[in-house]
Amino acid sequence: MSKGETPVRLLANMPSDRAFPLSFAVTPRFDVFYALYALTHNAPSVLEDWKERAIARLPGDFDRVARRVAPVPLFWPLLADSLQQTPGEMTFDEIVSSLREMSVEDLKSNILSGIFHDAATVRALVTGKKSLRQVVANEKSKGTTLLDHFGLRPYDASSDAAKAMTMLLSQAESFRDELALVLERFWKTGFRRDWSALEPEMRADSLRLRDLGAETPLHELATELKLPVSFDARTREIRPKSGAPISYDRIDRCIIIPSAFNTRRWWAKYESKTGRVSLYFPIVRDATAANRIAADTRDTAARTLAHSDINAESVFRALGDTTRYAIASILARSPTTSADLSRSLRVSKPTITHHVQALRAAGLIAETPAGGSTKLSLSRETVAAVSEAAVEQLFSSTGDLSLVTTRKRRTD
Repeated sequence: MSKGETPVRLLANMPSDRAFPLSFAVTPRFDVFYALYALTHNAPSVLEDWKERAIARLPGDFDRVARRVAPVPLFWPLLADSLQQTPGEMTFDEIVSSLREMSVEDLKSNILSGIFHDAATVRALVTGKKSLRQVVANEKSKGTTLLDHFGLRPYDASSDAAKAMTMLLSQAESFRDELALVLERFWKTGFRRDWSALEPEMRADSLRLRDLGAETPLHELATELKLPVSFDARTREIRPKSGAPISYDRIDRCIIIPSAFNTRRWWAKYESKTGRVSLYFPIVRDATAANRIAADTRDTAARTLAHSDINAESVFRALGDTTRYAIASILARSPTTSADLSRSLRVSKPTITHHVQALRAAGLIAETPAGGSTKLSLSRETVAAVSEAAVEQLFSSTGDLSLVTTRKRRTD
């Protein structure tokens, strides 16, 4: 059992359940991928409020970069399977580290198994004995029922889906690096804050689930949580709605994970080379949780706007310098120290200090202690509010006019 998972001692009067390896965990290992699915899918969703806010904060080129690894939304839950050989509960940093350190053979096998569900087909693709075109074109190939959904059938080498799979098969290292990069950008441009806001509620829910699991027979627990499987205590088997039953004796772990984004009720079954099975059930108990944090953030921003004292002229002047704009661009994407800014921009530390002071004076800098240093980030609230502040200040019929020209003022 990996760190952070909460084991359950099943009821003593249920001998067939007692040894079942049920546990509960809180981790973004599935939700970060499911959130990207919700973000890129065009169909109406219960997550529309969260989605609207999430799209607004993404960099302009995010969709183009993301489509290289996930050309259709359904690829995102598929890409979650790339982590199938890793421990149950993972932090986001562990997710990215695991991806970057994963062998290309494991990466290919993990992802392809989610499409083809046939070990022989996956081995043939990974070893190069068969091409993607051959597998897709063969109507008798096993495990190809999802090809239509993934945009791979009918096969078209120029399609985005075929290009992504070809990149995985022929340039696995580049595919792995781009996948990690997309996840990092999504995390740093806002999902980290979402997860931080959701995590306490999920941990509380995980404790409630643990208590429920300790008091409830497995077959009743599955019904209560609306799991996509049933538990048969008599035969000691898990029975999925489709596919073969799974004997309790083959299961290494069965982990139930509170989720805010798995509205499609996906679940994962991972089988090791020895035939052992790990099961993951990310479950949504409150479909409005992500929408609530979006609403809370908007309310907070509105309250901040109402009481802020933003000088639009100072903000525009601060960002009008090319070096300061470059600094702001870096800080908007990731909290960074002054020393790191100096190295990234190849500018002396005193110069960085000068520019940071100008940005700070304009209210554009947020600071967070980090060990023995301080990490700087761009204040989203100030940037979001400056437009309204400029309208109010430029079109105001009262107050002093600012008529000092750049020739009369030394630039910062």
